[in-house]
Amino acid sequence: MILRLIALAILLFFAYRAIRRVLSKLQPPQADSRIPDSQPVVPCKSCGTFVPKKQALEDGQGHFYCSDKCREAFRQEN
Repeated sequence: MILRLIALAILLFFAYRAIRRVLSKLQPPQADSRIPDSQPVVPCKSCGTFVPKKQALEDGQGHFYCSDKCREAFRQEN
């Protein structure tokens, strides 16, 4: 009697694992929400610091700067 219960428990365990495996393959993979969307970065022409392109200051000649201070420092050097 005990052997039948043990055999039934083992059978149920493997059936449960098989069903979970099949169900997990049917569901689409979930996106990892911890990874932020990437955005292009550009180096500051004056100090070389990389800043997001949306936040960088551009001088109209294709040069990017991290701040007004770096932009003015570069203008004074050249």
